[in-house]
Amino acid sequence: MIFKLELPNLNKKSQKKMTLTDIATCFSTGQFSPIQPYFSETITWEIVGKQQISGFDQVLKHCQSIEHYFTTIAYEFHIQAIHQTGHHVIVQGEAQFHDTKQTSRISACDIYTFDTLNQLVQIQSYCISIQ
Repeated sequence: MIFKLELPNLNKKSQKKMTLTDIATCFSTGQFSPIQPYFSETITWEIVGKQQISGFDQVLKHCQSIEHYFTTIAYEFHIQAIHQTGHHVIVQGEAQFHDTKQTSRISACDIYTFDTLNQLVQIQSYCISIQ
């Protein structure tokens, strides 16, 4: 893995909370474990054109499968822009995934909606394969 993101210390002694852009950036780069406490019970994740995932347990299960997949390949994330307005964050970027057979590239845009308690309630992910 080439991408490295500095995360706030989330141990119990630390009172520092993650910002909405921290949470969104972690999600967009597949770092789900540190942000699970910020998932709403009613969270939904639409991967546009592919699938709709609803509820904490189902979203968590999908996140865990992605995290497992990331242990089997090399990958790079490049964040191009992060936009925030109110309780909405947009993360634009590209990713490359390298396995033994091929390299795949995608361009992505993730749109995050948070509630008034800063819990993540909705994600829309747009992913386009790049040749």
